[in-house]
Amino acid sequence: MSALRSCCFTGYRPEKFPFPLKPGHPLYNAFENKLTDAIFTLASDGFVRFYSGVAQGFDLLAAELVLLGRSSHRLPIQLYCAVPFRGQADSWAPAWKKRYDAVLNQADHVEFLSDGYFQGCYQRRNRFMVDNSQTVLTYFDGKPGGTANTLAYARRTGTPIINLADFDMDACLEDIPVQFEIVL
Repeated sequence: MSALRSCCFTGYRPEKFPFPLKPGHPLYNAFENKLTDAIFTLASDGFVRFYSGVAQGFDLLAAELVLLGRSSHRLPIQLYCAVPFRGQADSWAPAWKKRYDAVLNQADHVEFLSDGYFQGCYQRRNRFMVDNSQTVLTYFDGKPGGTANTLAYARRTGTPIINLADFDMDACLEDIPVQFEIVL
């Protein structure tokens, strides 16, 4: 495990979110603000290294916000990208691929965990991130899939989880501060 305090991200792809992942949509804007607040709070609490699996959706957005915190707010944080296999984004839509390439180009470190796709490569990536982190930051509202599996692994290893799906969207829209709960 890394000596630096580390956090990894896991969350949904765009189609699994209960709101559009589009800037300008009120729920997206509230969500992005809460994700930014969570990253900045972790940074102020001494978390230095942030791991992203750089998948479309939550992972890429979180990675972009780490880069924003580092460049615009001069936070002393690092972005580590854990890519499950080379060519992960080859079949993605151009807009997502552009974001992916930009994140990889600005990351402090990119770890390609495999030269090619194989069954189980995403689970391997997710375990790698949890095993190298002291906290998991997620958006999870109960849907089955990779995020659920990653969180189950984090619970088995005793890694604390901060779940942004637990915050009250209506409260966020009213700019009322929301407390995060860390659960095991």
